Amino acid sequence: MSMDKISEIFKSLGEKNRLRIVLLLSERPMCVCEINEVLHIALSTISAHLKNLKYAGLIKDEKEGRWVIYRLSDDHFVQDLIKKIKDTLKNDPIFLKDKEKALKVSREDLSSCS
Repeated sequence: MSMDKISEIFKSLGEKNRLRIVLLLSERPMCVCEINEVLHIALSTISAHLKNLKYAGLIKDEKEGRWVIYRLSDDHFVQDLIKKIKDTLKNDPIFLKDKEKALKVSREDLSSCS
């Protein structure tokens, strides 16, 4: 991995909501409406963040039925980095609340996902 790529990863993670999205996706794959249900930020903002994260190589997406599902990249550097961040944040109230919500939310139950 190049220095430019690593710099792009850290720039992308430097924005709090993008970091929160990556941490959500490290728990499980999610669609935009599920991310919105946890973070309560505008869908257009979420989409812009997802585009940035995908460009940086932190996440990937795939079509699953009528949804586009986002997940954490399989890249070993990304996986190790996010694991270290999660270990550091293990007692952070925002991280814990987001994680709890992420594990409960389901696109099948959300009217915004219909």
